[in-house]
Amino acid sequence: MVVSAILVAILATMGQWWFFGPVTKCLVYPLTTGTLVGLFMGNPMLGMLAGANIQLIYLGWISAGGTMPSNTIVAGIFGTAMTILSGADPKMAVTFAIPFSMLGLLLNQVYMTVNAAWIHRADKLLDRGNLRGVRLMNFVPSACMSFILYGIPAFLLVYSGSSWAQQLINMVPKHLINALEVVGGIMPALGIAMLLNYLGKKKLIPWFFGGFFLTVYSGLGITAISIFSAIIALVVYLGSNNKEEKVKKKKVKRLSVNKKIEDVEVAPVDDKENNTTVAPEYTKKLSKSTLVKTWLWSTSTEACYNYERLQALGATNLMITPIRELYDTNKRRAEELKKYMVFYNSEVFTIGPIINGIACSMEEARANGEDIKAKDINAVRTGLMGPVAGIGDTVMQGILFPILFGIGCSLALEGNYLGPILSFVVFESLIFGCGYFMFMTGYKQGKTSLLKILKNGTIDKIINAFSIVGLMVVGAMAATRVTVNTPLAITVGKGTTKIQDVLNSLAPGLIPLGLTLLVWWMLKKKVNTVYIIIAIFVVGILSYYLGILGFAG
Repeated sequence: MVVSAILVAILATMGQWWFFGPVTKCLVYPLTTGTLVGLFMGNPMLGMLAGANIQLIYLGWISAGGTMPSNTIVAGIFGTAMTILSGADPKMAVTFAIPFSMLGLLLNQVYMTVNAAWIHRADKLLDRGNLRGVRLMNFVPSACMSFILYGIPAFLLVYSGSSWAQQLINMVPKHLINALEVVGGIMPALGIAMLLNYLGKKKLIPWFFGGFFLTVYSGLGITAISIFSAIIALVVYLGSNNKEEKVKKKKVKRLSVNKKIEDVEVAPVDDKENNTTVAPEYTKKLSKSTLVKTWLWSTSTEACYNYERLQALGATNLMITPIRELYDTNKRRAEELKKYMVFYNSEVFTIGPIINGIACSMEEARANGEDIKAKDINAVRTGLMGPVAGIGDTVMQGILFPILFGIGCSLALEGNYLGPILSFVVFESLIFGCGYFMFMTGYKQGKTSLLKILKNGTIDKIINAFSIVGLMVVGAMAATRVTVNTPLAITVGKGTTKIQDVLNSLAPGLIPLGLTLLVWWMLKKKVNTVYIIIAIFVVGILSYYLGILGFAG
C-alpha cells in the first residue's frame, strides 16, 4: 500500500504541476487519471470504469482565462481512489468525485495565490542576470506547492487503507445507494449540456438532435457516429469552400480582337510574385534546434500559473533559449527578457504557440538591428493573446477533447482499455502536432501569419466542421450516457401500462433527452453549476423514492 500511495501522490502532484505538456496535459482528465490510479492500486479495470463515469460529468467544463469551474484533477484521482478503497460500484464514483472537486477548487486558489510570490523572486534574479535561477523559479517552488497541496493528501488517502472506506460504504443503506445511482445516471446530462451550450450555434443545433435520434433508432455506438459525422463535416467543409470559390469569381472587362468590350468569368489570380516576402539575410539567426527547444519549453508555460501575472514566468522561461542564442552577454539577455515578465495569458498547446513563434521572429529581427522596440513585441503579444485563446480553447477544449474523450469513455465503459489509451495518444498527437505547426508558422511568417489565417476564414470553417462532429457525438452521448428511465405504470382493470413503454413507442430516450435539454436551459439562464449539481442530487434522490425515476444502466 505504501508504493501505491507514493505513486498516486506523484500522479496528483504532476496533475496540478504542469511542468511539461506532453506528460501532464491529459492528467487533468479523469479518464486518464482514473485508469492510472487503478493501475497503481492494483485494480485497473475498476479505476478505468470509475474514471470514465467521472469524466462524463466534466466533458463540458471549459477552463479559460485563469478560471477553473471545477477541479477535475482532484475529482478524478481522489474520486477513483475512494471508489477502489471502498470497493463501491464504479457508478458511485460520481458521488465521491463531486465533493472532492469542490475541495479541489480551494486547493487551486491556494496554489495560484502562493505561486505569485515566485514571480517576484524571479524579478530579482533577472535583475542580477541569473537566467538559470529564473528557469528554476518557474519549476521548483510550484512543484513543492503542488506536492504539499495535492501529493500529501493523496498519499494519506491511499495509505490509510481500505477498511475504513469499506465500513463507510457498508453503513450506507442499500436504498440510498440505489438513489445515488439515479443521481449518477442523471449527472452526465450536465457535462453534455455544457458542451451543447459551448458548441451550440443556432444553425448547428439540429446536428445534436441528428446524433441523438440516429443513436436511439439505429443503435450505432459513439465511434460509428463519430465516423459518420466526420464524413458529413468533411462534405459540409468542402461544400463551403466550393461556394466561396464561386463567390470569388468576378466579372472583368477585356478588349476583344474585334475591339468590343465583353464580360468573361475568371477566377482571381494568385500573384505569387508580388506576395512573396523575401527573408532578410541576418547575421544572427535562430537555429532549428533552438526553435524546437523553444516550442517544447512553451508547453511548460503554465508550470507556475498564478493569479497575479498568470503565464508571465512561463513565457519568460521559454524565451530564455532564443534570447541566449541571439545575444552574447548575460546583462543584455536579462534586459531583453524583462519585457516578458508582464501579465500574459493565452491558450498554450494548439493555436497559442503561434504567438511564441512570432515573438521569436521579432526578437531575431531586433537582434539584427531592425527598428523593433520592446514595446512593439509586447503590443503584438498582448494584442493577439485574447483572439488566439478564443480559437485555441474552442479547438482543444470545446471540440477535440469532448469528441476523443467521449469516444474513450464509451470504450472504457464497455471494459475496453483502448478507451483511455487511444483518447490519450490521439489527443496528444493532434494538439502538439498543431502546436508545432503554428509555432513554426508564426516564426516563418512573422506577425502577419495569424492575420492571414484569420482573413481567409479557414479557421471558422474548420471550427464549424468540427462542431458538427462534436454536436453529433454529444447527441449520441445524451442517448447512451444519461441512464435513467421511469418505473411508473398505470393499472386499469387487469391491464397494466408501463409509461416507459409508451415513451419508447413514441421515441426511445425521451427522458434522457428531456433532462439534458432542461439542464441546458438552466445553463442558458446563467444558473450556477453548483446549484445545478445540488438540484440533480435532490431531484435524483426524491424521484427515486417517489418511484418516478430509476437507473437504466
